[in-house]
Amino acid sequence: MSRIGISSVPTVLVGLTLSTAASSEDYIFNKCKNCCRIEELEKLVEELVERSTYIGSAATTDKAEDDWTLVKSRGRTSTRPSDIGQGDIQVSSRFSVLGETDDSPVSEEEPATTEDTPVTTVGNTDSGKRSKGKTRVNVIGSSLVRFTDTTICRNRPHVNRICLPGAKVEDITSRVNHLAEEGSTVVLQIGTNNVKTDHTEPLKQKYRELLQKFKDRGSQVIVSGLLPRRGNGLLLSKMLSINEWLEVYCRKQGHKFINLWDKFYGNWEWYLRDGLHLTRKGADVLGRAYDRALVELLGKYY
Repeated sequence: MSRIGISSVPTVLVGLTLSTAASSEDYIFNKCKNCCRIEELEKLVEELVERSTYIGSAATTDKAEDDWTLVKSRGRTSTRPSDIGQGDIQVSSRFSVLGETDDSPVSEEEPATTEDTPVTTVGNTDSGKRSKGKTRVNVIGSSLVRFTDTTICRNRPHVNRICLPGAKVEDITSRVNHLAEEGSTVVLQIGTNNVKTDHTEPLKQKYRELLQKFKDRGSQVIVSGLLPRRGNGLLLSKMLSINEWLEVYCRKQGHKFINLWDKFYGNWEWYLRDGLHLTRKGADVLGRAYDRALVELLGKYY
């Protein structure tokens, strides 16, 4: 084994010192170089943030300016806003519904109706253009009445279909004065959106208040009972119980009641995939049931 002499130690130490100094210089140089790159990246990030802020504010301004747009109706009847509470009624030609989508997906639980919820009215809302001697008829309900106008409104300018998606019984009650004129005939399809949230007795009270309001206005009322839906047995039992009570109550109050439970139960091909909303076929069956009830109440040429 070779040994390093004492005289060679200083030389080794000097070499190590020089090597260490060179490494330190390289490290400092590389560190400074990296710092410069970091500073450049930080400046680029600041510029990008400023640009994105400017673009976002410009887009917000453009959107605010374009919040309201006038859409012209494709039919002869124009689309115009009207006041129902604080909301808007969208009036369209009774045949414009033919351009709507049939089986578009709809969520099972609809958002609750508020005073700002748009109300879609199909038919002729100008009382001066109604058929001479005919009683105004309004079919009012949640999204279940959508598409029923193809059966009941066609060639009947005095018949309207008023759809309030997500509406509950109390939503109709608060708008009775806007939804039906005095002495008119009303077909009601409402309550489905209350079943999951309301207990039975409070829901019955809501029905009482709604029907009393129409009675006070001198309206003839046809109540269509709750339609079956795909769900658990407890929910269906609750709906059946409400229908049974509603039928008896309507009879006592002089209102006509339509019970379509047996007709719709099991015919799930009349429903969309959610098992709640109706297809065009289901809406047609429902509309024909309304038509038969109106004939029985008002006569063949109502």
